[in-house]
Amino acid sequence: MEKTGIIELKRGKARKYEVFFLKRNPFPALGVPTNGVLITVDREAEIKRFQNIVSELLDNGTGIITVLVGAYGSGKSHLLKVFKNSVNAQLLSRDNGALAMYVKSPGEDFRDFFLGLVEDFGRPLLTQYSEEVIRDHVEKNKAEAETYIYRDEALSSFRDGNYEIGTLLQSSQYLDLFRDIKAARFRDIRSNDLVYGFLMLSHPDHSSKAWRWFLGERLEKEEKHTVSIETSIEDDETAYSVFRDLVLLLRMIGIASLVILVDELEKVTLIHAAKRVSYQDFLRRMIDDHPMNLCFYFAIAPHQWEALTKEPTALVRRLAGNWYVLEDFKREYTKELIEQYLYSVRVDWFSSKETKSKFGDCEPSLCPFTTKSVDAIQEVSGGRVSDVILICRKLLEYLYDNQEKYRSITPDLVEYVREQERLG
Repeated sequence: MEKTGIIELKRGKARKYEVFFLKRNPFPALGVPTNGVLITVDREAEIKRFQNIVSELLDNGTGIITVLVGAYGSGKSHLLKVFKNSVNAQLLSRDNGALAMYVKSPGEDFRDFFLGLVEDFGRPLLTQYSEEVIRDHVEKNKAEAETYIYRDEALSSFRDGNYEIGTLLQSSQYLDLFRDIKAARFRDIRSNDLVYGFLMLSHPDHSSKAWRWFLGERLEKEEKHTVSIETSIEDDETAYSVFRDLVLLLRMIGIASLVILVDELEKVTLIHAAKRVSYQDFLRRMIDDHPMNLCFYFAIAPHQWEALTKEPTALVRRLAGNWYVLEDFKREYTKELIEQYLYSVRVDWFSSKETKSKFGDCEPSLCPFTTKSVDAIQEVSGGRVSDVILICRKLLEYLYDNQEKYRSITPDLVEYVREQERLG
């Protein structure tokens, strides 16, 4: 620290994990895999079940409910994110496709639930769908569309087929165009606000207002007028109505099936009794109103699942016969988890021969962890995924900082780091 009291940061040196044949420390600091990490170990039964559920959903539209029960840190959230990414990477298309949405927390009411869905859906993807719908309509109705364009330059570009949707809307009577699209494409959707909000996402000048409406924010009177929206999503009933129509809208543009993944369902048990009853009834309605083309996954901790199922509500009756326990890892899977994380950041010049010469007590796939250290990590963590990740990160950090004392990660080092954590 300098005399000014400022800590020098510009010349700070990051740990260089290349000494262990690693580009960086691969284990997340919070013990929770990042969204981009798709490492999944074991879980064959859960994955197989999910594959079967998606197959039925695609083949005949059968909607299935699953409750994933697992202790905190068992990997429930990560597994749900893997499910989401797998669906959207392979099945997301506008031709009888499927879309998965992940709700990281159910919140305290159905409005919170809906806004969580919207947040995960994201503005870019919803805007992309909006632009595709508008482009499809004007291409199929060119003569009619031309009557709405009042700028000569935009009209010329449109006739040449060289135009952008945003520029076209800025040069058109866009509200009249949207009314035509509503009548031609979405006449069965009850919420005019949803349709106009959806289409308005494509207008460069009004997209932010439309997105704010989707996020449940209040619009001023003049803002509502410019985007032809009359209401706000301020209560559960409105949120549920918009949710139901959003499902229908997606189906109309080619997203035939939805997979809704809800994490931390245990938070529902913390809501005040009267509000909890109302919220559960909305979730029950959501399930009952969508017996086809939607499947639901809920994740919850064991103690809260026990507490939730003690109340014989309509929602509980729908969930109770479809729950599965996510067990902690056995030793072999803890080892595989460590190996996969290490493999994900191995240096390009990594070789088993060089690893054995430098770390003779380590299997190359585990370097710099020894085989016996895995036994110690299993004992310390109990096979809980988040605990395995956290202790492995700390072990790598400590090993790097104390290379004069330790050559590799051994049971002794595991015990030492564990003791330091206790003294914390």
